[in-house]
Amino acid sequence: MNEKIKYQIIMQGITGKNVSKICREYGISRTLYYRWNKAYREQGMKGLAAKERKPKMPNQTDKRTEKRILQHAVKYPEDGPKRISYELQDEGVRLGESGIYNVLKRNGLSTRKQREAYARQVKEKHRTQESGGVTARSGSGKIQRLDLTMKNPQNARPGYLCLQSIQNMGRFPKIGVVYLYTIYDAYSRLALVKLYNRKDSIQIIEFMETKIMPLLKTFRFRIEHLVTNKSRDFTTHWERGSHSYSDYLLGQGIQQVSVSAGKEDIFRPIHSFVSRVSKEFFQQAWADETIDSFDKLDVGLKAFLVEYNFTRAIMDGPHQGRTPADVVLDYLGHQEPLPLWVFTRR
Repeated sequence: MNEKIKYQIIMQGITGKNVSKICREYGISRTLYYRWNKAYREQGMKGLAAKERKPKMPNQTDKRTEKRILQHAVKYPEDGPKRISYELQDEGVRLGESGIYNVLKRNGLSTRKQREAYARQVKEKHRTQESGGVTARSGSGKIQRLDLTMKNPQNARPGYLCLQSIQNMGRFPKIGVVYLYTIYDAYSRLALVKLYNRKDSIQIIEFMETKIMPLLKTFRFRIEHLVTNKSRDFTTHWERGSHSYSDYLLGQGIQQVSVSAGKEDIFRPIHSFVSRVSKEFFQQAWADETIDSFDKLDVGLKAFLVEYNFTRAIMDGPHQGRTPADVVLDYLGHQEPLPLWVFTRR
C-alpha cells in the first residue's frame, strides 16, 4: 500500500470508525495500523512512505555500544575518550579511543562542558519521568511543574497551556503537499491555524508575529506555556545549538516545553481538533474540484475556523454550550468581540 492509501485508512480510524473493522476490511493487523498512525503523527505523509533500507557502514559503532558510551558520559561526564575506552574494557566493550571520540562527537559531546550539560539534562528528564509529570524551565532558570490538567483553579485560564503541531495533510491533486500549523488553547479550545506548502521555522515566526501576537494583545492575555513534541520543526537539542523559533519565543516571554510524542494524554486535545478539521474540511476539499489553488484552500479553511471559534458550541466539559471565543472573552471580562473578528478575518 502506498502512503495515500495508508493515510485514508488512518483517517477513517481517527474520525471515529471502528479500528478493528477497518483492519479487517483492508486485511491488516491492528499492530500495523497503530504503527502507521504513530509514523504519521511524528512525520506526516513522509512517515507513511516506503523506506529504503540503508546499508550499515562497516566501521559504524553498533547501537548497543553507543548507548553504553552515552550512559558512561552521563555518569562520569569528566571522563574523556581515552578514559572511557579504558573503563569499558572490563565490560567487554572493545572500542578504541578514536571510535569513542567519534561517538561523542556525533552526539555533540566532544567536550567536558557539553557532557556535563548533557548529564544534567538526562538526569532531570529521569526525575520528571519518575514523578510522572512534566517540568519547564523559566527564563530565570527556575524549574516549574506544569499543571497539565489545570486541576488547580489558579491555572485554569486561557493561555496557561497551549499546544502546537505541524501536520502533513496530504498531497492535493491540484495544489501539492499541504501542511497545517496549529496552536490550540487547552482551556478554551480556541484554535488558530495556518497553511503552508513547506515546513520552515521562519514562516512559523512570521505567523506568530503577524497573527498570534496581535491577537493576544487584543485578548489581553499571553501564552505562558507552549507545549510541543520533541521535533526539530520547533526546537533543537542543546548540543545542536540555537533554533530561530525557540529564540523568538524566548524573546516574547513564551516558555516552550518539549515533551515526548508518546504522551497521548497531553496531545489528545490538539489531535482531536486536527482530526475534526481533517474530517469536516480537508476531506471535502480533497473532492472539491473548484479548489484548484493554495489560496482557495486557505480561504476555505479560514471560513471553517471562524465558524469553529465563534459559532460552534462546545459539546462537553465545563464550557459546554459556549463557543471557544466566548470562553476567552468571558474569562477576561470583555463584552465587545469586534476587535477579535477584525484580527481573525484579516
